[in-house]
Amino acid sequence: MKLNRTTRPAQSRSSRGMGKLIIVIIIVVAVAAILLTVGFLPRMARTKELDKMHTETAGAVPLVRTIIAKPAVETESLTLPGNIGAIQYTTIYARVDGYLRDRMVDIGDHVKTGQLLARIDTPTIDESLAQAKADLVRAQANVDKANADYKEAVAKQATAQAEIEKATGNVAYATVTATRWQNLVSRGAVSAQSRDEKVRLLEATSADLKANNSNLKAAEAQVLASKSQIAEAKANVVAKQAEVARITAEQNFQKVVAPFDGIITLRKVDPGALITKGSQSDSLELFQLAKIDRLRIYVNAPQRVARYLKKGMVAQVMVPEYPDGNYKGVVTNISGGLDPNTRTRQTEIQIDNKDHALLPGMYAEVILTGSREEKWITVPGTTIVTRPEGQYLLIAKDGKAHYQQVTIGRDFGSEVEIRTGLSGNEHVAVSPNDDIIQGEAVKEEPIVQ
Repeated sequence: MKLNRTTRPAQSRSSRGMGKLIIVIIIVVAVAAILLTVGFLPRMARTKELDKMHTETAGAVPLVRTIIAKPAVETESLTLPGNIGAIQYTTIYARVDGYLRDRMVDIGDHVKTGQLLARIDTPTIDESLAQAKADLVRAQANVDKANADYKEAVAKQATAQAEIEKATGNVAYATVTATRWQNLVSRGAVSAQSRDEKVRLLEATSADLKANNSNLKAAEAQVLASKSQIAEAKANVVAKQAEVARITAEQNFQKVVAPFDGIITLRKVDPGALITKGSQSDSLELFQLAKIDRLRIYVNAPQRVARYLKKGMVAQVMVPEYPDGNYKGVVTNISGGLDPNTRTRQTEIQIDNKDHALLPGMYAEVILTGSREEKWITVPGTTIVTRPEGQYLLIAKDGKAHYQQVTIGRDFGSEVEIRTGLSGNEHVAVSPNDDIIQGEAVKEEPIVQ
């Protein structure tokens, strides 16, 4: 009896374990059956459907969806950054040393050509001018003295000439007398002593003539010297006049005037400041002046559009501070070559600014629009077929497929401009199938554009 009580609980536990195992096996079999029904059977159905479609399409002509290639816009626009600058701009420095006495303008003032901007005290220059004027008066007095000396020398020359003429007459008379007395002595009419007296008189008058000739030469030399002194004195007067003119011109720089119409954009001096002439680094600039009735912008156009640029082209100028402003500029100057470092061509655009709305130093964007001489063609970006040897388009012509190699001009993503390879009106396949081969028969399905 004890043995039977022990065996019954063990048999009961074994039966319960077997029941659980059978339930698990049933669940696994049910899940597998569901998966088989959901996965395998639909795949079998799809396989049969594909086989049927392959059977139906075997030997059919490929269908290509096509568009008609159209000419691209013949203009090409480009937006370039630039800085607005004044058409004329200068920094004004002093031309003389001194102290600033008066300042007549300040930043923001509009000035006219020749308007007085500032006045500088220059005592050193004033004293130099007074000295130069005194030297000029002295030089002019020397001219008067030289003229008087010349007149005196001319008078002496005339006196010497008269003395020569008198001495010449005396020599002639003495010669005749001496000859006559010589003849009388030979006939015994007069004594030898009387003859000798007449001969000595001839010798004396001849000596006087020689002395007078020497005096005439000296007088002539004095006349020439006087002429030279006059020329030297006059040259000295010219030099002194030039010195006076130079210092006077330098003194005129005491007044600082505007070189052109414009607006004062900077000033760095106040009355009493020490002013040093020149534009060296240690010289203090007085003002900066800008002419802003007309402005200019320099931009660097890249190589691909540089050849389209021409003088007189209209450029649109956009300024962020004036989003509604429609500013038109004109291309006025174009560089004759490209910068080899950046491959860009410097271009100048000028803008009318009569209302002074735009200011030098502003940032602007310049839109340049040039006209191409070549005719490009535009097609959708999905028509491009890329191959190792280049870019191609699939063209449907007379029911046949033809691959045409092309050169891309500009790629905008959704559209592509073709530079070479198309002439227009070709039927170009959109998203062509890679399986289509050259010369294969195709069927077109035009896309309404």
